[in-house]
Amino acid sequence: MRRRAGSLASVVAVAAIAATAGCTEVEEAAPHVHQPAHLEPIDGSDLQKVRFDQRAADQVSLRTASVQRHGNHTVVPYAALIYDGQGTSWVYTSPEPLMYVRARVDVARIEGGRVLLHDGPSVGTAVVTTGAAEVYGAELEIAGGH
Repeated sequence: MRRRAGSLASVVAVAAIAATAGCTEVEEAAPHVHQPAHLEPIDGSDLQKVRFDQRAADQVSLRTASVQRHGNHTVVPYAALIYDGQGTSWVYTSPEPLMYVRARVDVARIEGGRVLLHDGPSVGTAVVTTGAAEVYGAELEIAGGH
């Protein structure tokens, strides 16, 4: 019996040495994380250009519409209007495909599904109508956690 106990102790000791001998810090490769938007600073401004990739734009169904004219006012769809934490009103313009820039607007009044502006982007400017909240979140670097 004494011999068995010694054999078992030897096996345990060899297993412990084998287990610790090869221990080194292993760095796991981080899985590729899709970055749907990239930010570009705008010189002389606190704002940033938000550039989405096509996959992200499709995922949130980003859509735009053109700023229109109604009497003395420029008009944007109500869906384009967003407010920041201080209550300032904004829209996202799209100066080129998949690029979005926040533009401050001065709301005269809201009539149903449209917003009449005292001041804002010029007639013909593309503004985001679907996905503005997602663009805003991307600009503020708020992750969705999906």
